[in-house]
Amino acid sequence: MSGGSPHGSEKKVEQIHAAPGTEILFDGSDNGSISERLHQMKHRESGDGRMLLVPQPSINDPNDPLNWSTTKKSLTFFNGCWFAFMGAITGPIMAAGMIQLSATFGKSLQELTYANGACLVNQGVWNFVWMPFAVKYGRRPVYIFSNFLMAIACVWLAVASTKTYTSFLVGRAFLGAFQAPIESIVPSTVTDMFFLHNRGELIAIYGLSVLGGNELGPMFSGFIVQALGMDWAFWIVAMFVGASLISMFFLMPETKFCGPRPDPFQATTANADKDQVLVQESSTVPKKTFVQELKFWNSGDPDVNLLHVFLRPFVLFAYPTVLWSCCIYGMALSWNVILGASVAQLFAPPPYKFNSIGQGLFFLSPFIGSLFGVFFSGPGGDWIATFFTKRNNGVREPEMRLPTCLLAAFLTFFGALWFGLSYEHQMHWAMPVVGAGILSVGSQMGTTLGMNYALDCHKELSVEIMVTIAALKSCIAWIWTWVINDFMTSSGVLSVFMTVAAINVVVYLISIPFYLKGKEIRIWLHRKDFLRAAGII
Repeated sequence: MSGGSPHGSEKKVEQIHAAPGTEILFDGSDNGSISERLHQMKHRESGDGRMLLVPQPSINDPNDPLNWSTTKKSLTFFNGCWFAFMGAITGPIMAAGMIQLSATFGKSLQELTYANGACLVNQGVWNFVWMPFAVKYGRRPVYIFSNFLMAIACVWLAVASTKTYTSFLVGRAFLGAFQAPIESIVPSTVTDMFFLHNRGELIAIYGLSVLGGNELGPMFSGFIVQALGMDWAFWIVAMFVGASLISMFFLMPETKFCGPRPDPFQATTANADKDQVLVQESSTVPKKTFVQELKFWNSGDPDVNLLHVFLRPFVLFAYPTVLWSCCIYGMALSWNVILGASVAQLFAPPPYKFNSIGQGLFFLSPFIGSLFGVFFSGPGGDWIATFFTKRNNGVREPEMRLPTCLLAAFLTFFGALWFGLSYEHQMHWAMPVVGAGILSVGSQMGTTLGMNYALDCHKELSVEIMVTIAALKSCIAWIWTWVINDFMTSSGVLSVFMTVAAINVVVYLISIPFYLKGKEIRIWLHRKDFLRAAGII
């Protein structure tokens, strides 16, 4: 791959620093002129002691999220994932109640799917509104406001689900606007608190919280709809979102950090003494108390222009690394939208005759598949990337995660083929259900790979990148909600699934040129600096 192992004097800091995303991850290898400085850096305390902490935490500030205790980080991460999980549940919660809602409103399944589309398109659009505030004022106010408004929207939908289709459609649109941050803010929180060697696994777990919500939501709602009705599905979710809001208020402090951190690259390229690398102020910054951390928001970062932050995600569409990640993420999550919109259409009629509970339980298989996907793309992907990093004299390139794309492509295509053939031939219900599970292994891997690659390449733009990814994903998903039911009726399940799977495979295979030329692309992006050229950074 491009940017393989430079040797001796070729491995200069300038060369490493010229490619955004390239990081020195291991000390003790042939790292040329900076090997002495690497010994001064903080290293991993457990596991391989040669592994550097990337980024380096603040030396004198205990309020730096990188310096937080494992317990504090874990609680914050759990709150973020629970927020994403509950938001993801609210999207496909209709899947098990489509037949009931169709009877209540007198609308076709395709018309009801438009309510999902309204939610999805607003989810994408409103990320552009929420995220500038997360960059300027911090993550905490966005989490709390979004959670509170999401609970209000669920109450609205609980009432509207027994009234009129119009009020229900409007409620779904507002829900999408209020829950939008679930797909953009949590990865930023991960990069705020955790080091590079942790991120692959944690982003995979976050991806599971989104896909898991998409998959378990219909299963839980199936039992509720069957026993209590569609309205109670929304009432119960509103209660859990309210509980999440309380937990978040007390146990989720601000993770945005604006203080100084050691930078071995900058210090070396400036020919500074090693003492300048480990800059320490005369006194240690006092640690915030628990009550101080409950502050709703800070005064805002004076260096951040809200309009500029709003415009950055649009410019990022010109970055090949980000655009490809958007396509991977969007196509992978398309399967959840397709299954959620079509399970009633496919399995309610004979020969399967699934009731609401049966339709909900169908999604247990994709959830189990997602668990395997988390392992393959999280710890498995990290293991592969670390293997290549060690072979590359301790230098990590974002492209080192990409070989797992080939496995994701195979599982996606094979699972779609299994599902399509077994359903087309009306085989026992277990066959298409297993096919959906295999398909979801590849889908989960795709979401994780898409996020990880973009964040590794441009970690300093984590919020803006996730807005771009979420926006394009929502557009792709919105298109499926408009056509999928009629497409299946006219062309058949096998044709639809193989068409979508073929598009997925093409997007996955683009990982090959990125693996070979990704570093050259990143260096080109660094030199062009589109954001600075546009005057928004």
